[in-house]
Amino acid sequence: MNLTRRQWAIITVLVFGAFITVLNQTVVTPALPSIMEEMSVDAATAQWLTTGFTLVNAIMIPITAYLQDRFSTKGLFVVSMTLFALGSAMCSLAISFPVILAGRLIQAAGAGILMPMTMTVLLVTFPVDKRGSAMGIFGLVIAFAPAIGPTVAGFVIDQFDWHIMFMAITVLSAAIVLTSLFVMEKRKDAVENGTAKLDPLSLILSTFGFGLMLYGFSAVGSAGLTIFTAASILLGIGGVVWFFVRQTRLPEPMLQVRVLENRRFLVATIIGMLVQGALLAAGILMPIYLQTLLGQSATVSGLVLMPGAILMGIMNPVAGKWFDRSGPRKLAIAGMGLLTLTTVGFAVLTLSTPIFWLTALYTVRMFSMALVNMPITTWGMNALPNDLMNHGTSVNNTLRQVAGSLGTAVIISVSTIVTNALAPSMSTADATLHGINVAFGVCTALCLIGLILTIALVRDKKGDDAQRDTDGSRRSLLESIMKTDVYTLSQTDTVEDAMRLFVTKKISAAPIVNGEGEAVGFLSDGDILKRLSPRQGSFIDPIVLIMSSACDERSYDERLENLMKTNVCEIGAGRSINVSAHADLSQVCRVLAENHLKKVPVVDNGKLVGIINRSDITQYSMQAYLASRPEDADIPEPDPAPEETGVCEVDIPQER
Repeated sequence: MNLTRRQWAIITVLVFGAFITVLNQTVVTPALPSIMEEMSVDAATAQWLTTGFTLVNAIMIPITAYLQDRFSTKGLFVVSMTLFALGSAMCSLAISFPVILAGRLIQAAGAGILMPMTMTVLLVTFPVDKRGSAMGIFGLVIAFAPAIGPTVAGFVIDQFDWHIMFMAITVLSAAIVLTSLFVMEKRKDAVENGTAKLDPLSLILSTFGFGLMLYGFSAVGSAGLTIFTAASILLGIGGVVWFFVRQTRLPEPMLQVRVLENRRFLVATIIGMLVQGALLAAGILMPIYLQTLLGQSATVSGLVLMPGAILMGIMNPVAGKWFDRSGPRKLAIAGMGLLTLTTVGFAVLTLSTPIFWLTALYTVRMFSMALVNMPITTWGMNALPNDLMNHGTSVNNTLRQVAGSLGTAVIISVSTIVTNALAPSMSTADATLHGINVAFGVCTALCLIGLILTIALVRDKKGDDAQRDTDGSRRSLLESIMKTDVYTLSQTDTVEDAMRLFVTKKISAAPIVNGEGEAVGFLSDGDILKRLSPRQGSFIDPIVLIMSSACDERSYDERLENLMKTNVCEIGAGRSINVSAHADLSQVCRVLAENHLKKVPVVDNGKLVGIINRSDITQYSMQAYLASRPEDADIPEPDPAPEETGVCEVDIPQER
């Protein structure tokens, strides 16, 4: 990337800030056995360090847009990172469980703001032609964090202490805060405007409703089903129901839950919630089994989890390509089937299960997750109209995180209840093992329900991989935002034909197509400009350079006249860089960024069907974001740029 020093400094701060917060989410699980022993708490209580963090993250998602509208990007980034550093410091100094839990919840509040905030800062800071490369680096680093988190945490815990792990995160976070104060800019367009609205009652209902449910289900594992725990669960459920009902009646809801009226989106969300609950619960149970029962070190515990995390990161984009080719049904059924089988494998663990078998089982389990998560989520999102996509993402992410928290609380409570019930009649190790097996049995039941829903309701109907516009027509997301009024050049056209097209239609480039309508090249005004220069291209041999300069003594007008009769294929790009009409926007951004292009032709079965510009993607992204903010609902759609207007394929006039 051709970035300035300041831009490099900004992206470094952003990437490391996001990296630390994502890393923080995965370093706690290897430390749970040590924390449980030091602070004398059971698994049902300790799991709050993970589920509480996830729940606060989920609650922060709907209000982040409000905060972004009220405060500058720099100010909000600094505040969120400061909150995260403060929470990390509390965890590092904690001598009791309530203190470390409070630190984790404060961490979660900062991290919940920070991730969407980072995306906004990237979009605001970098010009359009540099955003693709910046986001590519950002995504690569963020995907690396979950893979190394458990292993790094395990090593630190074994060599030092879990307090040191949080202290290191505190120091790194504080360094990022200080650096951001000098590096980041406070832009005028991000200053508080006072137009955003937030319904206080909705915030209270979501916080206390989900919080009481989580507390009640986790407290059942430690204290049993008492009047107090039952009341917490019932009050929590009542608060959540009230929250959802209120969202359907507010003109400007905190969370647009009406998207759940779409049956396919609802099914996809439910399956995703079941998978998320099973995923997070296994992440807590595995370290307890490995360290407490098998006596393995925290480092080994992290190493067992690492291959699965790496494979899942690799498989996510691969599963996306498979989804484009074959649809969701085969992938989702295979993924849910594998997920159910591997979870059964964890439900029959013994005290002599080999480490290599655990590693292989967990790795296959994470592979199956990749086959389910992306295809099912995409399948559900594709059922929504384009103007509800942003709301769908918010609802899906929120409910998945809530399900992960509540599902984990229920599953860990089951493990604790079984362990406590069997402890008087058998050894502690055997009782704990039975509790873990039963908990994985509950995970198996959740996965089985997901498999049944997938088999019964997920279909590869024609057009299922398409967007549905508000007028009922079905198109892919790329087809819905690309320009279909494409001007093209024929293989037989001359440069004069091309220049006439560029001037009359006010465009700067056009694809070259053959008689079958297939894109075979690309010509831009830059290609013509190169030919009008007295020195074309680069020369390594000085003799060739001298000869080239010496023999070209024609005037500009003479070179221009000679160039007019040249065939467009002779000076245009020899091949056409295309994207499929069914490609997702991340693939299109990658093609544009890697090849330094402003636009790229879109093909379907080899035929040219449109052209996508960087500005098209940027406008769509901005409109989708603003559509989620009721105060911006009256912003009109921007008029297309002059060079994007026109109709159909070009018929070049033959008069000279």
